[in-house]
Amino acid sequence: MVDISVIIPTHNRAAMLRSLLGKLDAQRDGTPAFEVLVVADGCEDDTSTMLSSLRTRVPLRTLSLPGVGPALARNAGSQVASGRLLIFLDDDIEPGENFVRAHVVEHQRHPGGVVMGPYPPLPHIAKDRFRLSARAWWTRHFERVSRPGHQFAFTDVLTGNLSLEAELFHAMGGLDPQFARAREDFEFGLRLIKKGVPIRFAPDALGYHLEHQTATLTGKMVRRHQEGRSDALMARKHPDIQRLLEIHRFAGKKGRKKRLQRAMATRAGSVLDPLVKAGPRLLQMLEKAGLRRLYEKVERQLNGYHYLRGAAEVLGEDWRLPTDPTASTDEIDVLEINLDQGLEAAEAMLAERRPLAARIANGTVPVGDMCHQIGAEPWDARHLRPWLNRQAIHGYLPVALAEWQGQPINVPPQLSDFTLNTLNNPSFHTHMIEQHVQWMQAKLRSALYDNTSRS
Repeated sequence: MVDISVIIPTHNRAAMLRSLLGKLDAQRDGTPAFEVLVVADGCEDDTSTMLSSLRTRVPLRTLSLPGVGPALARNAGSQVASGRLLIFLDDDIEPGENFVRAHVVEHQRHPGGVVMGPYPPLPHIAKDRFRLSARAWWTRHFERVSRPGHQFAFTDVLTGNLSLEAELFHAMGGLDPQFARAREDFEFGLRLIKKGVPIRFAPDALGYHLEHQTATLTGKMVRRHQEGRSDALMARKHPDIQRLLEIHRFAGKKGRKKRLQRAMATRAGSVLDPLVKAGPRLLQMLEKAGLRRLYEKVERQLNGYHYLRGAAEVLGEDWRLPTDPTASTDEIDVLEINLDQGLEAAEAMLAERRPLAARIANGTVPVGDMCHQIGAEPWDARHLRPWLNRQAIHGYLPVALAEWQGQPINVPPQLSDFTLNTLNNPSFHTHMIEQHVQWMQAKLRSALYDNTSRS
């Protein structure tokens, strides 16, 4: 019996999984004892043979499933895991040597919540548009959620590198089986937020994402189909956030263009599918020909078509969503906070009340509103100081611009009461800087190799 279980769902990635397990086996000294539970989900390669012959210092257990998808695979793993703390890890992520310990330390500091770790793309040479855009998305995502005081939304929650207590996971009912292959993490994140469960970010729980070895244009189109299906299910299960979903732009909307798009996805889909399958090949040809704008237009159309095809499986020809129950409700309560009693007192009030919205003043001077964000966690003490810094910076920039232009300067009164501190996350940003350095080195090595080959 151990206190920590690392659960890894996998499907036909034996070589990648072996490397991942080697990284877990080489966690730095002082890491608390943990077990690894691999859930082999419909594997048809040599995953089983590899696992049975692998020798590790860390206790390794396996569970075989017939291909039920990552959501059910994680649920099944959680049922047999020994640990009181569950760490979910995707099979295309190579964890750093401090991975397990960083998750544990964050839970020791702040018990009872969910902890997310970063998994930016592994540095690699990327020349095609698809690879570059995927790399940019993942990098931007983790840079954004790593900012101090970030207010987590349900779309920030990813199960590729996430930990929580087993008791909490089971109390939440695990991942919803409806979302077997897409959006299961978003839906779980939304339930966590509605329950008021704190979500925190642990920059040292780093893993590198091997997306350049697993993501393809064809795979992206399949993924878009699954996302359309899951968004339609999400809008039905959680109508209060349907306006945030892409499906909301199409369902129930009037207009000739919308009707045509829905008809193509439902009635004409079976005829168009064979033609659309050639989409990835067409995009490669357009990129090779240097037709950037046409490439982007075709890519948008393909993505939209696959998304609507997935949604049509749930919505059929009706394309109606349930009424948003929050559309006609009264405005939410706004917590009034005055900073004249000090920042600590204001933070204590936020921690106690956890409001959806707050109005901040400093004496008689209004500072600003901490606005309600649909699908985002309530405001807490850790949000206040970064929010105040942003408010101060927003007020300072016009002043600095006026000074540069030689115009009269009217300093906002609240600026004199706050110190402008540069808040950052040095640990995670160090990882990002190192990542870019490695990319540049890889490009230089490639260029030198090409020149040597020509000579």
